[in-house]
Amino acid sequence: MKTLWAMLGALLLSIIILDLGMVYITYDKICKVTEQALDSAITAAINPEDACLGRINIDPASARDTALSYFRDNLNLDTNLENGILKSTRFIVSVYQDTDPQHTGTRPYLEGQVFAKVTVISPKLFNSGAVPITIKKTIFHRSTYK
Repeated sequence: MKTLWAMLGALLLSIIILDLGMVYITYDKICKVTEQALDSAITAAINPEDACLGRINIDPASARDTALSYFRDNLNLDTNLENGILKSTRFIVSVYQDTDPQHTGTRPYLEGQVFAKVTVISPKLFNSGAVPITIKKTIFHRSTYK
């Protein structure tokens, strides 16, 4: 009987470790993709003619569309921003033109926020939903790209 309880405990422990690993890997991947999506949005939304004249203005509509497209493509999400692992995903991109409170008037920046729920095995066992995660990234315009 002790062996049965030990096996059951080991199974539950392995499921919890697997779930924690899944949440960590998903969180890390979303962080990287969000940063890359914002970077690509800055690159795509700046008018090159204005940049040549020394004015850096980010087109908000173009930036949001580019960031959302990059985010969706790299995480293999459908049009509702969901896949087998991520549910109820929201991706919000905010464009700020020269309004950094710490460096007034220096450069524009984008801020991205991701709210998602990661489906894992253990919450299903205990009849709860998924694990919610929230990510917030800020990317400033850089005058040179390497």
